[in-house]
Amino acid sequence: MSFFKPLDYLLILVGITFCTLSILSATTQQDGTPLLIVSSPANEYIYPLDTDTTVPIPGLEGISTIQIQQGQARYLDSPCANKTCVAASPIHRNGEWSACLPNGIFMRVENSTPDSTTDIDIMAF
Repeated sequence: MSFFKPLDYLLILVGITFCTLSILSATTQQDGTPLLIVSSPANEYIYPLDTDTTVPIPGLEGISTIQIQQGQARYLDSPCANKTCVAASPIHRNGEWSACLPNGIFMRVENSTPDSTTDIDIMAF
């Protein structure tokens, strides 16, 4: 005896399709300049991904070093014990993120809107 009726299968299929399309929509490239947004316990920093740089970000346990190179961002070094963030893959697409949880630093890639300023060097909030 089946617990599901034909309409139940249809609703499950619609739900899976909706979730898949939502994820694809959030992570596909959109118009605008890709920006790296870094949130730390003290501030939030914004960097363009098209400019190669290395930045120190103060966190709960010390300084994490983030490298932006060839349109990708990654943790170069962090004071955390297990260094999982350093071993993580670089991020570069809209919606991707990486974090150093022990140090309280979270970075994500977002595309700026076409009408926003595209000549941002650094912003701190």
